[in-house]
Parts: sequence; structure tokens; C-alpha cells
Amino acid sequence: MSKVVKRDVLVDICTQEEYLGVNAAHRCVNAEYIHPHIRRLMAFARWSRMPVISCVDTRRRNQIGDTFLCEETRRAPVRQKLSPTVMPDHVVVHCDNHPCVALDMLERHQQAIFTKDHRDPFTNPKLDRMLTEAPISRCAVFGVSLENSVRILILGLLRRERNVSLIHDACGYFNAQEAEMVLRQLTVKGCEVVSTEDFIARETSRRQPVGARPRRSVA
Repeated sequence: MSKVVKRDVLVDICTQEEYLGVNAAHRCVNAEYIHPHIRRLMAFARWSRMPVISCVDTRRRNQIGDTFLCEETRRAPVRQKLSPTVMPDHVVVHCDNHPCVALDMLERHQQAIFTKDHRDPFTNPKLDRMLTEAPISRCAVFGVSLENSVRILILGLLRRERNVSLIHDACGYFNAQEAEMVLRQLTVKGCEVVSTEDFIARETSRRQPVGARPRRSVA
């Protein structure tokens, strides 16, 4: 029997046009600032072959009921994501009431994109099972929004006794004061808060053999 190897995973929450695009209807107030950090993280993931778990919202903000489902998003959630956040080798997992999901998905694809209908990512039972049971060493989380989905996800991961890092300068928010309070709350709860630069530098050093010449990064 082969030994199961735990790996660090990037967890990308709702980095999509609706919140970060230039003409977005509900754009994060710090969207312009976090764009380059998100691009660096995804470029690093491509370079290092780091697996990525992503979420995409499939309902419009503050709207409920089947008639408000965004049909384009439901059919093709990849179209809603910022283009740099989509890996060439990805698979889409739609939200339903069944928890059945292949836990070795990230061994076969670099990116798994899960859809969700609620601000709580764990309402997708497939994503819940993946984050709870898959062989993951640490979840490095970034995305939108820090006050809602990102906060809920990290608190859920901590309750599941996962090691979690929050990449704060790649997180979008709609209210700066609330975002600052969330950062303090997550730090107290035991979440590591790091910058994009520090995260990439640490992960790069982990991948270098002792005495080896540094590899050229595209990030």
C-alpha cells in the first residue's frame, strides 16, 4: 500500500469577476490592491504544481429563490473566475446534497473548482468532505470576502483541527473596519496571518534541496 502524502493546498474563495472585475456590480473596495497578489499566488501555484481548491458563488448577492440563479454561472462557473485564477488542469464540482467526492481529486487535477449557493462554503457537502478528509497538511486561504466567506471557511477549518494560513493581502473586503476586526479574531483563534511575499518565500525554500541553486520563479 502506497503511503499517503499530505500536501499544502491553496484555497481560493470567490476570486470572480462579480467582486473583482473592473466593471463589477459589487466590487471589493480593495480590489485593485489585491489583484497583483492574487496573480502572484496563482503563478506560484503553476510553477510549483501546488494544488488549488477554489469556490465560485452561483447566486447573486442578496437575492434568493431559483429565479435568481445566474444561469451562465450555473452552466460554466469557470467563466466567472478571473482568468489568472483558472489552472489549465482543472475540474468543476457542482454543489448538490450528496457528499460523494473523490478524495484523490487533487492527485489527478491541479485545481478543483467547487460551486456554492451560500456565503458559507461548507454548505457544499462535497467541499466540506474534501476539506475535512483529504490528505492536506495546511490550507493557505485567500479570496472574497474576508468578512463573510473567508472568515466562515477559516473558522470551520480550525474547528476541524486543520492548519490554516490566511494570506491577508490577497483578501478582498467590502468594509475595512470589519475586515480588520476579522483579522484580529482569526489570529486569536490560532490562524497564521501572512503576506503573499512571505508565503511564497517560505514555500519556495521548502521546495529547494539543501545546497541547490534557486529555481527561477515566474511569480
